[in-house]
Amino acid sequence: MTTDANFTGDPSPLVSVLGLIKSPDLMIGSTEVPLFEEEDMCTPLNISCACHTDYSSYEGLERVFLGLVAVPVIMFGILANVTSMRIFTHRIMSGSSINWYLAVLSASDTLILFSAFFVLSLPRFGEYLTWWRANYISYSVTPCMYGLMMTAQTCSVFMTVGVSVHRYIGVCHPYKSVEWLPKKRVTTFIIGLLTFSVIFNTTRFFEVHISNVCYRENIDYYMPSLQPTALRMNDLYRQIFFGWAYTIVMYVVPFTLLIALNSMVLSAVRRSRRMHMVSQCGAESEEFSKKAERKERQTSIMLISIVLLFIACNTLAFVCNIMENMGTEGAIYQTLVTFNNLLVIINASCNICVYMLFSGKYRMLLRYYLFCDWSRQGELLVSSVLN
Repeated sequence: MTTDANFTGDPSPLVSVLGLIKSPDLMIGSTEVPLFEEEDMCTPLNISCACHTDYSSYEGLERVFLGLVAVPVIMFGILANVTSMRIFTHRIMSGSSINWYLAVLSASDTLILFSAFFVLSLPRFGEYLTWWRANYISYSVTPCMYGLMMTAQTCSVFMTVGVSVHRYIGVCHPYKSVEWLPKKRVTTFIIGLLTFSVIFNTTRFFEVHISNVCYRENIDYYMPSLQPTALRMNDLYRQIFFGWAYTIVMYVVPFTLLIALNSMVLSAVRRSRRMHMVSQCGAESEEFSKKAERKERQTSIMLISIVLLFIACNTLAFVCNIMENMGTEGAIYQTLVTFNNLLVIINASCNICVYMLFSGKYRMLLRYYLFCDWSRQGELLVSSVLN
Protein backbone atom coordinates (compact mmCIF):
# COMPACT_ATOMS: atom_id res chain seq x y z
CA MET A 1 0.00 0.00 0.00
CA THR A 2 1.24 3.50 -0.73
CA THR A 3 0.47 7.03 0.30
CA ASP A 4 2.36 9.00 -2.34
CA ALA A 5 1.42 10.02 -5.86
CA ASN A 6 1.22 6.33 -6.58
CA PHE A 7 -2.02 4.47 -6.22
CA THR A 8 -3.16 1.01 -5.41
CA GLY A 9 -6.18 -0.96 -6.47
CA ASP A 10 -7.04 -4.49 -7.44
CA PRO A 11 -4.49 -7.27 -7.91
CA SER A 12 -4.44 -6.80 -11.67
CA PRO A 13 -1.41 -5.00 -13.08
CA LEU A 14 -1.54 -1.39 -14.13
CA VAL A 15 -0.04 -2.50 -17.39
CA SER A 16 0.29 -6.19 -17.82
CA VAL A 17 2.10 -7.72 -20.71
CA LEU A 18 2.24 -8.98 -21.95
CA GLY A 19 2.76 -6.25 -19.43
CA LEU A 20 5.05 -3.50 -18.92
CA ILE A 21 3.95 -2.40 -15.56
CA LYS A 22 3.24 -5.68 -13.88
CA SER A 23 2.83 -3.99 -10.57
CA PRO A 24 0.50 -5.65 -8.11
CA ASP A 25 -2.40 -3.75 -6.69
CA LEU A 26 -2.33 -1.22 -9.49
CA MET A 27 0.81 0.49 -8.32
CA ILE A 28 3.02 3.06 -9.88
CA GLY A 29 5.48 3.13 -7.07
CA SER A 30 6.64 1.29 -4.05
CA THR A 31 4.64 -1.44 -2.43
CA GLU A 32 4.89 -1.75 1.28
CA VAL A 33 4.42 1.65 2.86
CA PRO A 34 1.91 1.75 5.73
CA LEU A 35 -1.09 4.03 5.51
CA PHE A 36 -1.47 6.99 7.80
CA GLU A 37 -3.78 6.16 10.63
CA GLU A 38 -5.37 9.61 10.98
CA GLU A 39 -9.00 9.54 9.85
CA ASP A 40 -8.66 12.68 7.75
CA MET A 41 -5.81 11.27 5.63
CA CYS A 42 -6.39 9.92 2.14
CA THR A 43 -6.25 6.20 1.58
CA PRO A 44 -4.85 4.81 -1.66
CA LEU A 45 -8.18 3.21 -2.57
CA ASN A 46 -10.16 6.40 -2.10
CA ILE A 47 -11.04 7.50 -5.64
CA SER A 48 -12.20 10.90 -4.38
CA CYS A 49 -8.97 11.44 -2.47
CA ALA A 50 -8.03 15.07 -1.86
CA CYS A 51 -4.34 14.81 -1.04
CA HIS A 52 -1.55 12.58 0.16
CA THR A 53 0.99 14.32 2.35
CA ASP A 54 3.92 11.92 2.11
CA TYR A 55 5.90 10.56 -0.81
CA SER A 56 6.89 6.89 -0.52
CA SER A 57 9.98 5.66 -2.30
CA TYR A 58 10.41 2.86 -4.79
CA GLU A 59 12.25 -0.31 -3.87
CA GLY A 60 15.99 -0.29 -4.54
CA LEU A 61 15.71 -3.11 -7.09
CA GLU A 62 13.17 -1.09 -9.08
CA ARG A 63 15.34 2.01 -9.10
CA VAL A 64 18.32 0.06 -10.40
CA PHE A 65 16.70 -2.15 -13.05
CA LEU A 66 13.76 0.00 -14.17
CA GLY A 67 15.60 3.29 -13.71
CA LEU A 68 19.33 3.06 -14.32
CA VAL A 69 19.37 -0.07 -16.51
CA ALA A 70 16.14 0.46 -18.44
CA VAL A 71 16.78 4.06 -19.54
CA PRO A 72 19.70 3.31 -21.92
CA VAL A 73 17.88 0.20 -23.18
CA ILE A 74 14.82 2.31 -23.97
CA MET A 75 16.90 4.96 -25.74
CA PHE A 76 18.61 2.31 -27.85
CA GLY A 77 15.30 0.59 -28.56
CA ILE A 78 13.57 3.76 -29.76
CA LEU A 79 16.44 4.56 -32.14
CA ALA A 80 16.56 0.94 -33.36
CA ASN A 81 12.81 0.74 -33.97
CA VAL A 82 12.66 4.09 -35.78
CA THR A 83 15.50 2.86 -38.00
CA SER A 84 13.63 -0.41 -38.62
CA MET A 85 10.48 1.48 -39.58
CA ARG A 86 12.44 3.46 -42.16
CA ILE A 87 14.13 0.35 -43.54
CA PHE A 88 10.96 -1.75 -43.80
CA THR A 89 9.12 1.08 -45.55
CA HIS A 90 11.94 1.62 -48.04
CA ARG A 91 10.81 0.76 -51.58
CA ILE A 92 13.26 -2.15 -51.70
CA MET A 93 11.72 -3.77 -48.60
CA SER A 94 8.08 -2.69 -48.89
CA GLY A 95 7.58 -4.86 -51.96
CA SER A 96 7.18 -7.84 -49.61
CA SER A 97 3.94 -7.62 -47.63
CA ILE A 98 5.46 -9.51 -44.70
CA ASN A 99 7.67 -6.46 -44.07
CA TRP A 100 4.51 -4.42 -43.50
CA TYR A 101 3.89 -6.40 -40.32
CA LEU A 102 7.46 -5.77 -39.21
CA ALA A 103 7.14 -2.04 -39.89
CA VAL A 104 3.97 -1.84 -37.77
CA LEU A 105 5.61 -4.03 -35.11
CA SER A 106 8.54 -1.61 -34.95
CA ALA A 107 6.11 1.31 -34.61
CA SER A 108 4.17 -0.35 -31.79
CA ASP A 109 7.39 -1.26 -29.98
CA THR A 110 8.46 2.37 -30.26
CA LEU A 111 5.22 3.47 -28.58
CA ILE A 112 5.69 0.83 -25.86
CA LEU A 113 9.18 2.13 -25.10
CA PHE A 114 8.11 5.78 -25.30
CA SER A 115 5.26 5.30 -22.83
CA ALA A 116 7.33 2.94 -20.65
CA PHE A 117 9.93 5.66 -20.29
CA PHE A 118 7.39 8.06 -18.79
CA VAL A 119 5.46 5.54 -16.69
CA LEU A 120 8.18 3.12 -15.61
CA SER A 121 11.67 4.59 -15.90
CA LEU A 122 11.36 8.35 -15.50
CA PRO A 123 9.94 8.38 -11.94
CA ARG A 124 12.48 5.82 -10.71
CA PHE A 125 15.32 7.58 -12.47
CA GLY A 126 14.14 10.92 -11.09
CA GLU A 127 13.94 9.53 -7.59
CA TYR A 128 17.46 8.11 -7.88
CA LEU A 129 18.72 11.60 -8.81
CA THR A 130 16.29 13.31 -6.39
CA TRP A 131 15.10 15.22 -9.44
CA TRP A 132 11.46 15.48 -8.42
CA ARG A 133 10.45 17.35 -11.54
CA ALA A 134 10.87 14.06 -13.42
CA ASN A 135 8.38 12.35 -11.09
CA TYR A 136 5.99 15.27 -11.49
CA ILE A 137 6.10 14.95 -15.28
CA SER A 138 5.71 11.17 -15.11
CA TYR A 139 2.64 11.24 -12.86
CA SER A 140 1.09 14.06 -14.90
CA VAL A 141 1.15 12.11 -18.17
CA THR A 142 0.52 8.62 -16.74
CA PRO A 143 -3.28 8.54 -17.35
CA CYS A 144 -2.68 9.08 -21.06
CA MET A 145 0.51 7.05 -21.34
CA TYR A 146 -1.12 4.12 -19.55
CA GLY A 147 -3.79 3.77 -22.22
CA LEU A 148 -1.26 4.32 -24.99
CA MET A 149 1.02 1.65 -23.58
CA MET A 150 -1.76 -0.91 -23.32
CA THR A 151 -2.89 -0.23 -26.89
CA ALA A 152 0.67 -0.49 -28.22
CA GLN A 153 1.21 -3.73 -26.30
CA THR A 154 -1.88 -5.34 -27.80
CA CYS A 155 -0.83 -4.17 -31.25
CA SER A 156 2.68 -5.58 -30.78
CA VAL A 157 1.35 -8.95 -29.62
CA PHE A 158 -1.04 -9.32 -32.53
CA MET A 159 1.44 -8.07 -35.12
CA THR A 160 3.68 -10.92 -33.95
CA VAL A 161 0.74 -13.31 -34.33
CA GLY A 162 -0.11 -11.79 -37.71
CA VAL A 163 3.37 -12.27 -39.12
CA SER A 164 3.28 -15.88 -37.92
CA VAL A 165 -0.04 -16.51 -39.67
CA HIS A 166 1.32 -14.90 -42.84
CA ARG A 167 4.47 -17.01 -42.78
CA TYR A 168 2.56 -20.20 -42.00
CA ILE A 169 0.42 -19.73 -45.10
CA GLY A 170 3.45 -18.89 -47.25
CA VAL A 171 5.49 -21.90 -46.10
CA CYS A 172 2.88 -24.59 -45.44
CA HIS A 173 0.43 -23.63 -48.21
CA PRO A 174 2.68 -22.05 -50.87
CA TYR A 175 0.35 -22.73 -53.79
CA LYS A 176 -2.55 -21.01 -52.07
CA SER A 177 -0.58 -18.05 -50.69
CA VAL A 178 -1.10 -15.93 -53.82
CA GLU A 179 -4.85 -16.39 -53.53
CA TRP A 180 -5.02 -16.06 -49.75
CA LEU A 181 -2.49 -13.23 -49.28
CA PRO A 182 -3.06 -10.52 -51.90
CA LYS A 183 -1.73 -7.17 -50.77
CA LYS A 184 -5.20 -5.69 -50.37
CA ARG A 185 -6.22 -8.51 -48.03
CA VAL A 186 -2.99 -8.17 -46.02
CA THR A 187 -3.62 -4.43 -45.67
CA THR A 188 -7.16 -5.09 -44.47
CA PHE A 189 -5.90 -7.69 -41.98
CA ILE A 190 -3.31 -5.32 -40.51
CA ILE A 191 -5.84 -2.49 -40.24
CA GLY A 192 -8.24 -4.93 -38.57
CA LEU A 193 -5.62 -5.88 -35.96
CA LEU A 194 -4.87 -2.21 -35.29
CA THR A 195 -8.57 -1.40 -34.94
CA PHE A 196 -9.08 -4.31 -32.55
CA SER A 197 -6.11 -3.17 -30.43
CA VAL A 198 -7.56 0.32 -30.09
CA ILE A 199 -11.11 -0.85 -29.34
CA PHE A 200 -10.00 -3.50 -26.85
CA ASN A 201 -8.06 -0.92 -24.83
CA THR A 202 -10.48 2.02 -25.07
CA THR A 203 -11.47 1.73 -21.41
CA ARG A 204 -7.82 1.87 -20.33
CA PHE A 205 -7.80 5.60 -20.92
CA PHE A 206 -10.52 5.93 -18.26
CA GLU A 207 -8.96 3.80 -15.50
CA VAL A 208 -6.55 6.33 -13.97
CA HIS A 209 -6.97 10.00 -13.12
CA ILE A 210 -5.14 12.75 -11.26
CA SER A 211 -7.19 13.54 -8.16
CA ASN A 212 -5.09 16.48 -6.98
CA VAL A 213 -1.64 18.06 -6.88
CA CYS A 214 -0.40 17.66 -3.32
CA TYR A 215 2.46 18.99 -1.24
CA ARG A 216 4.73 16.15 -0.04
CA GLU A 217 6.29 17.10 3.24
CA ASN A 218 9.13 14.57 3.24
CA ILE A 219 10.52 15.76 -0.13
CA ASP A 220 9.34 19.39 0.03
CA TYR A 221 7.73 19.22 -3.39
CA TYR A 222 4.28 19.28 -4.96
CA MET A 223 3.33 16.03 -6.69
CA PRO A 224 0.22 14.85 -8.58
CA SER A 225 -1.87 12.23 -6.83
CA LEU A 226 -2.84 9.34 -9.12
CA GLN A 227 -6.00 7.43 -8.29
CA PRO A 228 -7.97 4.59 -9.90
CA THR A 229 -11.29 5.70 -11.33
CA ALA A 230 -14.66 4.27 -10.38
CA LEU A 231 -14.54 2.18 -13.55
CA ARG A 232 -11.27 0.58 -12.53
CA MET A 233 -12.63 -0.22 -9.07
CA ASN A 234 -15.87 -1.70 -10.38
CA ASP A 235 -16.02 -5.37 -9.38
CA LEU A 236 -17.87 -6.52 -12.50
CA TYR A 237 -15.45 -4.70 -14.81
CA ARG A 238 -12.46 -6.19 -13.03
CA GLN A 239 -13.88 -9.69 -13.09
CA ILE A 240 -14.88 -9.67 -16.76
CA PHE A 241 -12.00 -7.67 -18.21
CA PHE A 242 -9.04 -8.73 -16.07
CA GLY A 243 -10.26 -12.12 -14.94
CA TRP A 244 -11.30 -13.41 -18.36
CA ALA A 245 -11.01 -11.14 -21.38
CA TYR A 246 -7.48 -9.89 -20.81
CA THR A 247 -6.06 -13.30 -19.93
CA ILE A 248 -7.63 -14.96 -22.96
CA VAL A 249 -6.90 -12.20 -25.49
CA MET A 250 -3.36 -11.34 -24.37
CA TYR A 251 -2.07 -14.72 -23.18
CA VAL A 252 -4.04 -17.85 -24.10
CA VAL A 253 -4.85 -17.04 -27.73
CA PRO A 254 -1.49 -15.46 -28.75
CA PHE A 255 0.70 -18.05 -27.04
CA THR A 256 -1.32 -20.95 -28.45
CA LEU A 257 -1.24 -19.60 -32.00
CA LEU A 258 2.44 -18.65 -31.88
CA ILE A 259 3.55 -22.05 -30.61
CA ALA A 260 1.32 -24.02 -33.01
CA LEU A 261 1.98 -22.00 -36.16
CA ASN A 262 5.72 -21.68 -35.70
CA SER A 263 6.10 -25.36 -34.85
CA MET A 264 4.54 -26.19 -38.23
CA VAL A 265 6.70 -23.61 -40.02
CA LEU A 266 9.84 -24.97 -38.36
CA SER A 267 8.89 -28.50 -39.37
CA ALA A 268 8.38 -27.37 -42.98
CA VAL A 269 11.74 -25.58 -42.98
CA ARG A 270 13.50 -28.73 -41.77
CA ARG A 271 11.86 -30.80 -44.51
CA SER A 272 12.85 -28.23 -47.10
CA ARG A 273 16.45 -28.26 -45.91
CA ARG A 274 16.63 -32.06 -46.15
CA MET A 275 15.20 -31.97 -49.67
CA HIS A 276 17.68 -29.28 -50.63
CA MET A 277 20.61 -31.42 -49.42
CA VAL A 278 19.35 -34.39 -51.45
CA SER A 279 19.10 -32.31 -54.64
CA GLN A 280 22.51 -30.63 -54.43
CA CYS A 281 23.59 -32.13 -57.75
CA GLY A 282 20.76 -30.57 -59.78
CA ALA A 283 21.22 -28.77 -63.06
CA GLU A 284 22.46 -25.19 -63.29
CA SER A 285 18.99 -24.13 -64.46
CA GLU A 286 17.76 -24.91 -60.96
CA GLU A 287 20.32 -22.67 -59.27
CA PHE A 288 18.02 -19.67 -59.21
CA SER A 289 15.23 -21.75 -57.70
CA LYS A 290 17.55 -23.08 -55.02
CA LYS A 291 18.76 -19.57 -54.21
CA ALA A 292 15.16 -18.37 -53.80
CA GLU A 293 14.42 -21.38 -51.60
CA ARG A 294 17.41 -20.61 -49.37
CA LYS A 295 16.19 -17.02 -49.06
CA GLU A 296 12.73 -18.21 -48.05
CA ARG A 297 14.21 -20.51 -45.40
CA GLN A 298 16.31 -17.67 -44.05
CA THR A 299 13.25 -15.44 -43.81
CA SER A 300 11.32 -18.17 -42.00
CA ILE A 301 14.13 -18.69 -39.51
CA MET A 302 14.31 -14.92 -38.89
CA LEU A 303 10.59 -14.72 -38.13
CA ILE A 304 10.72 -17.81 -35.91
CA SER A 305 13.60 -16.16 -34.02
CA ILE A 306 11.48 -13.05 -33.46
CA VAL A 307 8.69 -15.23 -32.05
CA LEU A 308 11.11 -17.16 -29.82
CA LEU A 309 12.50 -13.88 -28.47
CA PHE A 310 8.95 -12.72 -27.82
CA ILE A 311 8.00 -15.92 -25.97
CA ALA A 312 11.23 -15.95 -23.96
CA CYS A 313 10.74 -12.36 -22.78
CA ASN A 314 7.02 -12.68 -22.06
CA THR A 315 6.74 -16.10 -20.43
CA LEU A 316 7.56 -14.56 -17.06
CA ALA A 317 4.67 -12.14 -17.56
CA PHE A 318 2.37 -15.12 -18.11
CA VAL A 319 3.62 -16.61 -14.84
CA CYS A 320 3.04 -13.32 -13.03
CA ASN A 321 -0.47 -13.14 -14.48
CA ILE A 322 -1.25 -16.61 -13.14
CA MET A 323 0.13 -15.63 -9.73
CA GLU A 324 -2.02 -12.50 -9.76
CA ASN A 325 -5.17 -14.43 -10.57
CA MET A 326 -4.35 -16.77 -7.70
CA GLY A 327 -3.95 -13.81 -5.36
CA THR A 328 -0.24 -14.45 -4.75
CA GLU A 329 1.71 -11.56 -3.25
CA GLY A 330 4.97 -11.10 -1.42
CA ALA A 331 8.63 -10.31 -1.95
CA ILE A 332 9.21 -13.06 -4.53
CA TYR A 333 6.28 -11.86 -6.60
CA GLN A 334 7.51 -8.27 -6.45
CA THR A 335 10.96 -9.33 -7.65
CA LEU A 336 9.46 -11.31 -10.53
CA VAL A 337 7.37 -8.28 -11.49
CA THR A 338 10.46 -6.07 -11.66
CA PHE A 339 12.40 -8.51 -13.84
CA ASN A 340 9.33 -9.04 -16.02
CA ASN A 341 9.11 -5.30 -16.67
CA LEU A 342 12.73 -5.21 -17.74
CA LEU A 343 12.33 -8.25 -20.01
CA VAL A 344 9.40 -6.64 -21.84
CA ILE A 345 11.46 -3.50 -22.40
CA ILE A 346 14.32 -5.62 -23.73
CA ASN A 347 11.95 -7.48 -26.05
CA ALA A 348 10.65 -4.21 -27.50
CA SER A 349 14.24 -3.03 -28.07
CA CYS A 350 16.12 -5.99 -29.50
CA ASN A 351 14.34 -7.17 -32.65
CA ILE A 352 16.90 -5.20 -34.63
CA CYS A 353 19.51 -7.78 -33.59
CA VAL A 354 17.45 -10.55 -35.23
CA TYR A 355 16.97 -8.49 -38.40
CA MET A 356 20.70 -7.80 -38.66
CA LEU A 357 21.59 -11.44 -38.10
CA PHE A 358 19.31 -12.96 -40.75
CA SER A 359 18.50 -10.28 -43.36
CA GLY A 360 21.14 -9.24 -45.88
CA LYS A 361 18.89 -6.51 -47.28
CA TYR A 362 18.35 -5.12 -43.82
CA ARG A 363 22.10 -5.00 -43.16
CA MET A 364 22.72 -3.30 -46.50
CA LEU A 365 20.10 -0.62 -45.91
CA LEU A 366 21.31 -0.12 -42.35
CA ARG A 367 24.84 0.52 -43.62
CA TYR A 368 23.40 2.85 -46.23
CA TYR A 369 21.59 4.96 -43.64
CA LEU A 370 24.46 4.93 -41.16
CA PHE A 371 27.44 5.51 -43.43
CA CYS A 372 26.35 6.50 -46.93
CA ASP A 373 24.97 9.79 -48.17
CA TRP A 374 21.24 10.07 -48.69
CA SER A 375 21.54 11.27 -52.26
CA ARG A 376 19.74 9.81 -55.24
CA GLN A 377 23.04 8.37 -56.44
CA GLY A 378 23.56 6.53 -53.16
CA GLU A 379 20.09 5.03 -53.29
CA LEU A 380 20.65 3.84 -56.86
CA LEU A 381 23.87 2.17 -55.69
CA VAL A 382 21.99 0.30 -52.96
CA SER A 383 19.27 -0.71 -55.40
CA SER A 384 21.78 -2.07 -57.90
CA VAL A 385 23.58 -4.10 -55.23
CA LEU A 386 20.39 -5.58 -53.83
CA ASN A 387 18.86 -6.38 -57.19
